[in-house]
Amino acid sequence: MLVSKAAAIRTRAIDRPEAQCPRQDRRKEGRHVALLRVGVLHARGHKDLCVVKNISANGLSARAYRQVAVGDEVHIEFKSGEILTGKIAWTQNWNIGMAFPDPIDFEAVLASRWVTEGQRRRNLPRVPVICDGRLKHGARSMDVTLLDISQGGARLRIGGFPADLGEAVLTLPDLAQIGGVLRWIANQQAGMSFNECLSFDQLASWIHAKRD
Repeated sequence: MLVSKAAAIRTRAIDRPEAQCPRQDRRKEGRHVALLRVGVLHARGHKDLCVVKNISANGLSARAYRQVAVGDEVHIEFKSGEILTGKIAWTQNWNIGMAFPDPIDFEAVLASRWVTEGQRRRNLPRVPVICDGRLKHGARSMDVTLLDISQGGARLRIGGFPADLGEAVLTLPDLAQIGGVLRWIANQQAGMSFNECLSFDQLASWIHAKRD
């Protein structure tokens, strides 16, 4: 009996074991997903901002603003709660590759999302930085000390108490003036949310420069 060329091709495809497995299953282990999520890199006793660019079950790549070396053990912390631990597998300029000791459920990391804009701003990772600055609040201006900062806000040590919560302008060295709102004051400290989020690259580079 004659068998058409097309039928023969179909028969050979069915006989191959890999043809019987869904393509999605074959790619699952090596799947990489673009993420672009801001986190805090814990490395060599320091905390610095980083942005995770993609992730898989076995590792991730990120842009970091601290020099690390292949073999360093590091942690990347997301404000949503996840902490990923691994070792540096490669570095290239400010880009790093991190390998996990065991495969992770990276879909659980992808599933943790900020629900609202307000919640997203509150959850932006904060990094401790000690730096002198100046705060203008109404008609008053006072010296302050920056304690920590994120893209969306800062915690300050204040020498004098502003009269009220409300609009303020923060001046820090080598950064443009930052407008925002004082949200709370307690124990000679104040919390300020910025009117506009700072650029990630600008803030990360500024933090790196201030620490070095």
